[in-house]
Amino acid sequence: MTHHFLIIADDLSGAADCAAGFVSAGFDGAVLLGGAMREPTPSAAVVTVDTDSRRDPGAAAAAKARAALEHHGAGRRVIKKIDSTLRGGWAAEVAALQPLLGLALVAPAFPGLGRIVRDGMVRVDGVPLAQTSTWTLEHAGRESRPVSMLKAAGLRAGTVSAELLEGPPEALLRHIARARDQGCQALVVDAEQPAHLRALASATRDLAEVFWVASAGLAHEIARCVAPARPARDALAPPVAGRGVLTIVGSLSPIGTQQIACLGARPDCSIHTIPARLLRIAPVDGAGAPSWAEAIHADLARGLDPVACIGADADLDPAEGPLLARRLALRLAPSLRAAGGLVLTGGETARIMLEQLGIARLQVLGESEPGVVLLRSMTDRPQCIATKAGAFGDAGSLERARQALRSRLACDAPAPS
Repeated sequence: MTHHFLIIADDLSGAADCAAGFVSAGFDGAVLLGGAMREPTPSAAVVTVDTDSRRDPGAAAAAKARAALEHHGAGRRVIKKIDSTLRGGWAAEVAALQPLLGLALVAPAFPGLGRIVRDGMVRVDGVPLAQTSTWTLEHAGRESRPVSMLKAAGLRAGTVSAELLEGPPEALLRHIARARDQGCQALVVDAEQPAHLRALASATRDLAEVFWVASAGLAHEIARCVAPARPARDALAPPVAGRGVLTIVGSLSPIGTQQIACLGARPDCSIHTIPARLLRIAPVDGAGAPSWAEAIHADLARGLDPVACIGADADLDPAEGPLLARRLALRLAPSLRAAGGLVLTGGETARIMLEQLGIARLQVLGESEPGVVLLRSMTDRPQCIATKAGAFGDAGSLERARQALRSRLACDAPAPS
């Protein structure tokens, strides 16, 4: 079967993370944002579409997923990338794709990040998903079991035990065939360790009329078990324009605070914390750039790598994150254009910054570390970009991403005359 893939993701950091797993395995990859949805499909072996639907109602998310499939799915195996903690309208997306693709193999587990599925229940670092602070903050009182969520979306759903994944592949394939014969439309897979996901990927890699619904954990295992014989090489591209690396941190999670402190200890970095209250004020036409935006631009001009972060306050509501990020992007537009490299944390923040720049296509270059993806904008004036999920990594992750972009910029710098 073809080893060309379409990955349909609902946010940018997840889209990039999945694509990077394939690039690390030797595939060439491209990421499309919504603005490129109806453009011709890139020739890359792995095409990832970010539908930006994490916050959408189920019906809207489903329509975007189906449009991505219709425009870019011809001749490609499909992975519907979902959040490992089941955020977003993923069940409605699966219900929309299932009639076109066949049986959905649903594996949200990502054991490397402490997210497993046991007895059909997602657990985060051993805690049932429904009891985690993330779930109670955003989804208190809602169903958290994947099978129940799929059934609520109108699908007939069953399960695959971890024991089946530990046995011969033939037993797993018989279970899948029997479930399909009985009218099952989705199977939720228990997985507590990477070996479980590896067994699922290996057994189903060439199985017809199925698609995978998974976090990056399974996506990376699929990439490894179908890796091409000859690794892809970076395509020739114009040199990166601009200078310096601008880091944007959309929110101050505890790990984000540590990462900013690590950057602040570097003599060539400058930290700028913009109070959320200043971004709640709508910009006035003709008022000019605020002083903090001018300071960030000046730091770039004199060779520093500035860091812009939104400061939390007592009034901060997670729901206002996109609004604050859009106003930050608008006011930082000159600096975003001037920088040769951008480190962007959080899928929503990253996407908003790229939209401000008019970037809709990205070439995937690799990773500076697991979960921190290096990309290059596919534009006349390319920039190097690193994306990272907000509450992810250790204290040095942002610094290592900055250094990775610095190395890329140094390679693109003109030789001294």
